[in-house]
Amino acid sequence: MSRSAKVNQVILIILDAVRAEHLFGLINEGKLPNITQIAENGIKCSNCITSYPAITFPCYGNIVTGSYSGYFPKEGNAVPLYHWLNRMDPPSTSKKFPFIRNYGKRNDLLKINKDIGNNVKTIFEQAPDGNMLSSTSFLFRGAYFRLASHFFNIEPIFKNIEVAFKNPGFYFSNKEVSLITVGYVPHTDGIMHKLGFDHPNYINLIVECDKYLGSLMNTLKTTGYYDDTAVAIVTDHGNYKAEKNVDLEPFFQQKGLIPYIPDKGIGDFDCNFGSVGFFNIRGDTWHHHPTIQQMQKFKPSGIGKQNLNIFEVLWEIPGVKFMYYREDDNKPEKGIIHIEFQDQNSGKRRNGTIEYQGFGKEQKTRYTSDGNDFYGYNENEKSARILDNKFHTIEEWLEATNHINFPMIIDQIPRYFKNPRSCDIIISTLGDYSFNYEHGKTVGFSPYSHDNGLRESMIVPFIIGGSPEIPQMELKYCKTTDMVPTLLNLLGIKPHSSVIGKSILN
Repeated sequence: MSRSAKVNQVILIILDAVRAEHLFGLINEGKLPNITQIAENGIKCSNCITSYPAITFPCYGNIVTGSYSGYFPKEGNAVPLYHWLNRMDPPSTSKKFPFIRNYGKRNDLLKINKDIGNNVKTIFEQAPDGNMLSSTSFLFRGAYFRLASHFFNIEPIFKNIEVAFKNPGFYFSNKEVSLITVGYVPHTDGIMHKLGFDHPNYINLIVECDKYLGSLMNTLKTTGYYDDTAVAIVTDHGNYKAEKNVDLEPFFQQKGLIPYIPDKGIGDFDCNFGSVGFFNIRGDTWHHHPTIQQMQKFKPSGIGKQNLNIFEVLWEIPGVKFMYYREDDNKPEKGIIHIEFQDQNSGKRRNGTIEYQGFGKEQKTRYTSDGNDFYGYNENEKSARILDNKFHTIEEWLEATNHINFPMIIDQIPRYFKNPRSCDIIISTLGDYSFNYEHGKTVGFSPYSHDNGLRESMIVPFIIGGSPEIPQMELKYCKTTDMVPTLLNLLGIKPHSSVIGKSILN
């Protein structure tokens, strides 16, 4: 152990789709005794802000790297979404048409290790030496990857970690225990989408995780590693239940808009849409992002159709409240994101902008609107103070908005749109409607999702305990990207320059 280190090992458990309110509710009900022990004797926060949009990828990837989406040729995580279209503007020299990445496909999933780019580092890569173990954490660059033997069973995820401490030689030739271990539990997300966050099967999965965590903690104690191991728990996003489900396939057919076919390079648009919709629109070619004018006067492929204003078409989708799109001449270091908001009662539409400048930790953003605040910030004394027509850092937005809806969203929207792989238009119903629409097809009718910017999706638990060296404290707020630099701090390791989060121990 170096003189600056508080622990010798760290174990990070990432649960998928568990809202902070629900996890701490189960703690208060006495159903999670092992997580309770870690939280009560260490660091806990029931108000940790995840990334926007609140979708597994990039939220999970941002936890593992400590960074966010950005202009990945220079900075930031190159993965903007769970689904994205690979196009650069100006286009690459490749003659192939842009492909669609969908991490829901088995063949695409592990490609995230390359997709994140070279300007960010996983937590494994940020440590100078030592053994690294990934137990079903699909973003495992720099670690030994161990997939659970039975993907539909949670227990092997934790048992893999136990083996690393009982018999490290099973994984590592030097027979030393893992310095950094990440275990990822995707099962809770699958059940949440299928049955809901209030279903007994979903709740039982979280209880199961607690049981297996207890077994892992006993292993750490019997092998003598408990006192110098930090055990951390975080989730990628929360969840919500939409009020209505709508099939969008007929809507686009009636408009004459044809979904993109990447093998042929034809079609008008590509979209994935839960409650938040991400629309890619054809520009000069499918390699090019379109201009605002091209989207206002768009010629659809459908026979006999006149030019369409894509913006007005998307406003016709039921329940749309917010729309975001970039200015034509934006640069990675400076630009404008347009906001449009529609009041569902009056039907009146209002406009605003988010201006950004700078990269990474140095990015600052300014939010202005046409006299009306869309996000409710003016209604709260703390958040109202930041509406001062000045540029602010991510930490300033976090401090001012962590306690209300749309936490940190002003910082997050530009980080997404700076990514060349980002879409052209985002629309949001804020969870009122769910469409389950992916790449030209409606793929289901589950009302349960997690993509919006409200607290139900954005607030997750943040817990670090185990070793008695971990200070006992309850944080008022933090962000998920603070996990990596905090764990590295405990190990006495300086995080990579790409990390935007900061150690909460500082």
